Amino acid sequence: MKCKLLLAVSLVTVILYGCNKDEVKDVPANAPADQNASQQTGETPTDQMTFNFIEFSLDVDYSATESYEVEYEDKKTGIEAKLQDDRKNEKLQGDEAYTKLEPLFKQLNFDSTTPNDKVIDQVIKVFNIDDSFQSIEVDVEFVDGNEKEFKRIK
Repeated sequence: MKCKLLLAVSLVTVILYGCNKDEVKDVPANAPADQNASQQTGETPTDQMTFNFIEFSLDVDYSATESYEVEYEDKKTGIEAKLQDDRKNEKLQGDEAYTKLEPLFKQLNFDSTTPNDKVIDQVIKVFNIDDSFQSIEVDVEFVDGNEKEFKRIK
């Protein structure tokens, strides 16, 4: 019985450790601040935010086996970032992904009222997406709480 319990605890520990690999540990001083922390100081979230979003997801499909994916979340517990580019055989998580994504995110200036085509065009330009894509989808949660999905299918 103790052996099963020990095995179960070990397994849970390994799983939980694996889930945190994409967390950014070395957050730059100018990185987006946590919304709750800024509310406690009386500042508005946009005063502290480097980006106008707290979650950003990009999924570009080139074929059934080739895609480009970006995941970014600014959670209460910290920033998580992932980047996977099948064409360049690149898979980054945590600090490495954030370092590559931060300058790209700073170039994005759309908000929840920006038309779909303008958002997609901007993302294609900023992320240097090859024109041979089959579909592109961007999911964003903005600082103001609005969530929006932008899509283009060829």
